[in-house]
Parts: sequence; structure tokens; C-alpha cells
Amino acid sequence: MRNPNGFGSVFKLKGRRRRPWIARVTTGWTDEGQQLFLPVGYFTTKQEAMNALAMHRVSPVSPRAGIALLELYEEWSAAKYRKISKSTENNYRAAWLYLKPLEKAKFADLRTNHWQGIVDKCAADNMSRSSLEKIRILAVMLCDHAIKNDITNKNYAKFIELPRAEKTKKDRFTDLEIKQLEKQVDTVPWVDTVLILIYTGMRISELLGLTRFNVNLETQLITGGVKTDAGKDRVIPMHPKILKYIKQRYDQAGAALICDDQGRRLTAKRYRERMYYPALVSCGIRQLTPHKCRHTFCSLLAERGADTLSIQRLAGHTDYAFTANEYSHPEIEALRREIGKL
Repeated sequence: MRNPNGFGSVFKLKGRRRRPWIARVTTGWTDEGQQLFLPVGYFTTKQEAMNALAMHRVSPVSPRAGIALLELYEEWSAAKYRKISKSTENNYRAAWLYLKPLEKAKFADLRTNHWQGIVDKCAADNMSRSSLEKIRILAVMLCDHAIKNDITNKNYAKFIELPRAEKTKKDRFTDLEIKQLEKQVDTVPWVDTVLILIYTGMRISELLGLTRFNVNLETQLITGGVKTDAGKDRVIPMHPKILKYIKQRYDQAGAALICDDQGRRLTAKRYRERMYYPALVSCGIRQLTPHKCRHTFCSLLAERGADTLSIQRLAGHTDYAFTANEYSHPEIEALRREIGKL
């Protein structure tokens, strides 16, 4: 019996094949009147092929169901990378390198065990948990993109299991180390920027992104920040201990508040390797990461009695999102008092 018009067709391919039966549907016609076909799939038996056609009527197969992981990644990244920062893009690109062994695989055929296998191998190679999380995040985002485009109907990457995170003590600069930095700030280059990080709680990207327009010397306020809605355009009162150093940087002509001797902007990598760590070495201080300056800021505020909400606002890592225009004068004065406790 013939199938109804538009239902599709099933027939057996020539030669010796493991799955000789093909199910296909017509997707259109050429200008010359030739039919255009979309293969629904290849099957072992005729009945399996007929069942696939029936399922296709209920849930049509995407014309792009056969897309490979590499093609999907290139499509996703072409749109995604235009909307994110360069550092975030670099994180995704680094994570992609570990997914490349699967790049030729048909995306619709990938299941949790494929993604999990990549993560397990990286974990066995002692990759950090944060890097494993980035691989998982990328896989989840690629699956979401595939679902939105009817390439698959389930996000198998969401079931990836990461190894248990080891609890580590968050270290910070001690009071003695901070005093040592303050003692040598006028003799060791770039120590002033370390102190600015400690007394503002800013991330490297936030500090290096500041321009003179973010600094108001009259009100002694810094407006800036990135990464989260709570972090963007937050207000940070200048602590008296760093006011002098910010003024000195402000008076230097350059593309940013913190720039090199030629007035050029600094990348986070260059700042860490050429300025930050050498300054710590010269002062005889432990080489804690720049992010530990941020942790030191929050820890000192908590230890010295600052209220939790003020710490959250100053650090910009909460659900409380304010802009400079939305801060009232009493709120700014309250933040200034909390900063003064350092």
C-alpha cells in the first residue's frame, strides 16, 4: 500500500549494509522539478524505518540533524563571542580544546557518557575543578544551542558529574604584609597598585579598565566594575591610605588610570607577570594571586565589623545592583564609614 502524500518513503539501499533501510521525506523541489529529500535515518529493518517516518510526523527531524559538533561549535561561537569579554571568550576557547576529540561526531548522537568521558579524562590528568566546570558549562551551552535549533531535544551535558570539590582555606594578606607593602610603596614600583586592589576590592579587569572618568577626586569616589549586574558601575569610596596613589596615577597621561610607562593599557596577564608578582617579590611578601587582594578586602571589612550588606555592595558580588545615580548621599556616607574601618 502506498504511503499518503507527504508522508515520506522507505526503501532498501543496494549493497551490503548494516542498516540498509532508509526513511526520507520530501523537503521541496528544484527549479527543474527535481525533489529535494531529507533523510530521517537509516535502519536495520523496514519496520524500523516506517516507525521513524511515523515519529517524524509527530516530531519532525531538523534538516540539520546530522550536524557535527565542530560545525555546531563554530556556529554558536560566531554569535556568542561578539557579546562577551575577551577573557570570557578565551576561557571558552580553552575549554573547547578538550572537547575537540568529539568534533567530528554527529551532535545528535552525543550522550552524557561522551561528555562525561572527556571530563573524567581531564580529572584523571589532575585538571583543576574550575577548569572542569568551564568544560561542563561549554558543553551545556552547546546542547542548549542545539535544542533551540531542533538538532536535539535533550541537554545530556547537564548530567555531567564533576569530582567533589576539595575545601580549601581562603588565604589573605596579613596585616603585617600590608604594612610591609605600605612601607615600601614609595621605593618599589607598582606596589601602589597592589594596595589599591587591597583597599578597593576590585578585580584586575576592573582596575585596569578604569579611566580618569571613573575617578572623582573631589568626592573621592571611584565608579566602575564589571562581570555582574551588581558589579557594574558600583561606587567605591577611596580609602585615605590610597588617595595619594590614585591622585598620582590620575595626573599621569595615559589611556587608562593604571597604564605602563608609555601610557598604554595593560592586559591582565602582563600586569600579573611584569608588575604585580615582581612587586611582591621585591617586598619579600608571599606571591598570593591578585584575587587574594579582593578576598583580603572583604575579610578585613568583616573582621572589623562592617555590615554584610555594605561588604556586598562594595565588592559588587550580590543581587543588590546599584548604579552611581541610584546611590543616595546617606548610602555613600555609610559606605565611606565602612571603608574607613580598614
